[in-house]
Amino acid sequence: MIDYHAQFVSALKTIGIPVHYEMTLHSGLKTPCISYMELSNIAAEEGDTLGYSRLQYQVKVWGTQIADLQKYALLIDVALRQLGFKRVGCNEMYDKNSAMIQKIMTYEALALE
Repeated sequence: MIDYHAQFVSALKTIGIPVHYEMTLHSGLKTPCISYMELSNIAAEEGDTLGYSRLQYQVKVWGTQIADLQKYALLIDVALRQLGFKRVGCNEMYDKNSAMIQKIMTYEALALE
């Protein structure tokens, strides 16, 4: 397993909107914003001298305008692709009580340990 957290968060911060760890979100945050959470970090392949970890992160873009969320989602794709991540899942969720939309994306990479 590898600690890829700092590089991942740094890449998200290049988008230019606030970035929060998913477990620390609270009501009243200004949107649009990004939240993230590590889903998986497992030893995937090992050899005599090299090891690889399979990393998976969930990234959410929060806001009230779907056009904004789409724009930020594409910027996130570009930023994370530079680290070797690819988007492997995507979904949207709407909360009618708050008029908040979430674009929920899953990213995966194989990283050298």
